[in-house]
Amino acid sequence: MFTCILSAHIKPIIALQEVRGDEISQISKHLTSTLKETTSEQPRIPTYKISSTMSAFVQNHLQPYPALTNFVATKPLAGKTVLVTGAGRGVGAYISQQLAAAGVSRLGLVGRDRSRIETAKQTYAAEFPGTVFEAFAADVTDEAAIASVFSQFGVPDILVNNAGVFPDSGPFINEDLKAWFTGFEINVLGTAIVTQQFLRAKGPEKKAIVLNVSTLAAHFRAPLVGWSGYGSSKLAQARIFEHIRFEHPEVRFTNIHPGQIASDGFARSGAPEPAEGMTDGGMAGKFYVWAATEQADFLSGRFAWAEWDIEELKRKETEIVSKDLLRVTFEGI
Repeated sequence: MFTCILSAHIKPIIALQEVRGDEISQISKHLTSTLKETTSEQPRIPTYKISSTMSAFVQNHLQPYPALTNFVATKPLAGKTVLVTGAGRGVGAYISQQLAAAGVSRLGLVGRDRSRIETAKQTYAAEFPGTVFEAFAADVTDEAAIASVFSQFGVPDILVNNAGVFPDSGPFINEDLKAWFTGFEINVLGTAIVTQQFLRAKGPEKKAIVLNVSTLAAHFRAPLVGWSGYGSSKLAQARIFEHIRFEHPEVRFTNIHPGQIASDGFARSGAPEPAEGMTDGGMAGKFYVWAATEQADFLSGRFAWAEWDIEELKRKETEIVSKDLLRVTFEGI
């Protein structure tokens, strides 16, 4: 029997979450607490017991910590240009704000709602006067509109694919499949359109970084009832980058789960607040800043969590690369 895992030390269990040994019981309690009843018999997120053999990877953080905060304060992205999709709210807003805090010179903001993205531009500009913000109202599934964005903004040094949707409303059997399929239209096709237009505008010579805002639902082994559209579309999305990295060795692609951040998508998912608390959005945004620097080059083509400690990750660079860890793949028989 094959198990879909994030490649790491242990087979066939999932070894993707960086957990200290003394945190296993806390995480088990968290998963137990995340119960959402869609009917009296059908939990949206059923109890799942983590195997006691899950190996520790690196330390988790839910709040900003000195190593990450101090790194962003050095403005490591000074002079860089960045384009962020879904930049007007939620995770996209946190990432955009931290990119600006890290010294980005020009920041393109893409969103479907013109009013929202223009308001976001004004808000960010007031807080970060050292960054030039440009807002674009465009749907990521509209190829012509996205091509126009790159024509107007130019080719950024860094692309952040954040735009996405949680399409599920409950168990698969009850879904309106046309609504359910919007997860694939936005999360897969939309992301593919933005990335393809970026690559075409960039040309073959320019080096670049593409960060994809993913989710634990793309690889998590626990049975998440009522998440079929989201989990499967985000898995397909993540695999796009693991494939095209071979076609574009000049581009560093990295999939990153931002954590459990308060957002419209999190609310729609039906998951209650974890027992240990939510992930701080600002901290997650700072991790994306770090992931856009040379320090994170070893994460090329890999899957990471924004809650992971950057110092411990760097110490594991040799192990990660030599053992080809942090890929979304099939292992074990």
